[in-house]
Amino acid sequence: MAFNDQAEIVELVQHMAAIPERLVRAMNGKTKGQLMQRPAPGEWSVHEIFAHMRAVDDIVTTRIYMLLTRQDAPLVAFDERRWAEAAHYAERDIHQSLTLFTLRRIEIVATLRQLFFEDWQRLGRHENYGTQSLIGIVRDLASHEGEHCSQIEKLLA
Repeated sequence: MAFNDQAEIVELVQHMAAIPERLVRAMNGKTKGQLMQRPAPGEWSVHEIFAHMRAVDDIVTTRIYMLLTRQDAPLVAFDERRWAEAAHYAERDIHQSLTLFTLRRIEIVATLRQLFFEDWQRLGRHENYGTQSLIGIVRDLASHEGEHCSQIEKLLA
């Protein structure tokens, strides 16, 4: 999907910048038990949802940097669930993990804020999904994180 609106870029970057605070607000004052509790058998706990979000952030942030540093960058496919397992995110202290996520997010948001409008049109080639643009990748990340934040907020309400 093409774009021609600088306002969309500003909105997406603001959305990305707000995610850590949204997570902190939802998790603040919650016990480890509340964060680890599965709402139903086979469903993810808040801790597991956040482990998944960290893995996706790792993968997508890497893709963003690939697009910014290479013309027609190759975008390797990764299994975000396997990534989270390999990084042992579900076994880590969630508050420490959230701090690290927040610091990484501050860094990528600062990078995105410095881009020129035409940088958002940079393209890469995903090995499964074909041509992807920077704006498309950021749109997808914003949507994905918004859904999971809503899920976490609902679980902890």
